[in-house]
Amino acid sequence: MPQGEGYLAVRTVIELTRTMDLLEDLLARHFAHFNLSQPKFNALMELYYAGEEGLPLSELGQRMLVSRANITGLVDRLERDGLVVRVVDPKDRRVIRAQITPRAVQLIHGVLPLHMDLLKRATSSLNIEEKETLIRLLVKLQQGLDKL
Repeated sequence: MPQGEGYLAVRTVIELTRTMDLLEDLLARHFAHFNLSQPKFNALMELYYAGEEGLPLSELGQRMLVSRANITGLVDRLERDGLVVRVVDPKDRRVIRAQITPRAVQLIHGVLPLHMDLLKRATSSLNIEEKETLIRLLVKLQQGLDKL
């Protein structure tokens, strides 16, 4: 690999990492106002869009790309906060499903408009074409990483 290409590879990873760190900090501060974390918010969104039946814990973990132990702990915390309940699947009593509570639905309805506004402001330095290009490039990079 030519030295210039190696340097650009390093700079690309540094800038991606710096950007992700800044986003994680911004989102952590944002969600803290609602006593949420990014994983809690992500789980609630998955359950919100899953509807009344909720999701089996195993499927929720797969959607969030986390281990069984991590999803169990996350659902424990959400349950303790009154945002999720565990129910036995009526079709298969071996399966435990997580369902969102009315309190969580109310929380999501309050958080989502503010969250969308924050994300719009966070990406406002890019125009629509730049956002589309960035998305396309990130997907291309992800596909390359998947092959390693």
